[in-house]
Amino acid sequence: MSRGTVAQNAVPEAVTGGSTLLKTNNIVMKKKILSLREHYDIEDLNGRKIGEGDGNFVQVPAKFIVSEVTDSSKSEVMHIDGKVLSLRHQFTLYDSNGNQLGELKKKIAKLIGQEYWLEQNGTELMRIYGKFTQHDYQMTVNGQQVAQVHRKWVSVRDQFGVSITGDVDPRIVIGSAIVIEHLEITQEHGRGFGMGWSQ
Repeated sequence: MSRGTVAQNAVPEAVTGGSTLLKTNNIVMKKKILSLREHYDIEDLNGRKIGEGDGNFVQVPAKFIVSEVTDSSKSEVMHIDGKVLSLRHQFTLYDSNGNQLGELKKKIAKLIGQEYWLEQNGTELMRIYGKFTQHDYQMTVNGQQVAQVHRKWVSVRDQFGVSITGDVDPRIVIGSAIVIEHLEITQEHGRGFGMGWSQ
């Protein structure tokens, strides 16, 4: 199935519009810790900056805004809100108008490794599994891989690649990658203030 096919989990053309960020299948995310902020520069494979992700450590749990960046403007494409005092890690993804895109949750226990899944309207849409701390994991819909996080194009520790290979809303891929990076890397190393989660 191609990215151009509009399926239940695909982002419609009306949403992507002229958005370079939402139409770029292969991106590099560069993470920076800036004072009280967790920041991501999002670039295409030519090194051109096409987006940003910003979180604020003062907020508990952390919240993020993902924006498209052009030479002349910056506009929100989605935001992410964490849920406090959850039995499991849970973040809700919203579009720029506040419409819910999905809820990302982490499995409490798994015999081998860990997993996340993303729900839409209470139904599982996407499952995420792999080696999260090594930036090597897959996102699948109905058992088919639709996106992958990897380090094929980078050598710096706080950078990783994201490849969208299937019919899926790029916002839930980018948002999921930011949340997983925050929970598995930043929070685990005590670099953020979102330590109030219970599992």
